Amino acid sequence: MQGIILSIVFIIASILHGIAGMAFPMLATTSLTFIMPLSKVVALVALPSLLMSLLVLCSHNQKRIGQEIIDYLKTYKLLAISSVIGSILGVKLLLILPISWVYLLMASVTLYYSINGLLNIYGKAKSIKIKANNNNMILFGLLAGIIGGATNAMSPILLMYLFSESDDKNRITKASNLCFLLAKMVQIYMLRNQYLLLEKSEYGLIFLLTVFSIIGLYIGIWLRNKISTRFFKILNFAILLILAVKIGYSGLLKF
Repeated sequence: MQGIILSIVFIIASILHGIAGMAFPMLATTSLTFIMPLSKVVALVALPSLLMSLLVLCSHNQKRIGQEIIDYLKTYKLLAISSVIGSILGVKLLLILPISWVYLLMASVTLYYSINGLLNIYGKAKSIKIKANNNNMILFGLLAGIIGGATNAMSPILLMYLFSESDDKNRITKASNLCFLLAKMVQIYMLRNQYLLLEKSEYGLIFLLTVFSIIGLYIGIWLRNKISTRFFKILNFAILLILAVKIGYSGLLKF
């Protein structure tokens, strides 16, 4: 029964990731933390997350994949590099500090951002505007990396910057997944000892969940081109709102 529930969670999360360019690491992590330690959860989710981010970068390309990745690296190199540095710090926090305060801080920021974003779409509030410059790119990349390294929840911080910088849903999706990809590589390396502690059945679980996730991801990528930019934003904010409540609840449980 547990395997069936996990498979359903991963498929739904991967479909949403394909559509919105986010959701998979956060949904999968918060779901699994009820049944196993956070450090093990982050290790389990990191491998399929890395593969999914790579596949997102390979989808809907306007140029050859190598050239397109190089172009995104040139444009968002400061965001990507700072998110990698932040991920190193975040993983260290994950391994040495109680995680409840990180969860609650993440939930507070995400809750405010998602509610403000939804109200703005419906004309009830002014949007959070962040100036697109190098300093903010470094700041938001670093913050996203720290939070992502500790909790697998770097999406909200990245989206705060990217939504202020562009309205192109494919550009937002690829830029965020470039940061996810590099951060996951660092995360997997730093958590390598956690993989040595996994049982054989857990390696089989990673493989099975990765297969289900790839299937869901391609369904989501196909759906992304069928929706409007407005619905894309509504979906992102709605996912963030649900995750904010879930992360906050998880943080309270860990006190």
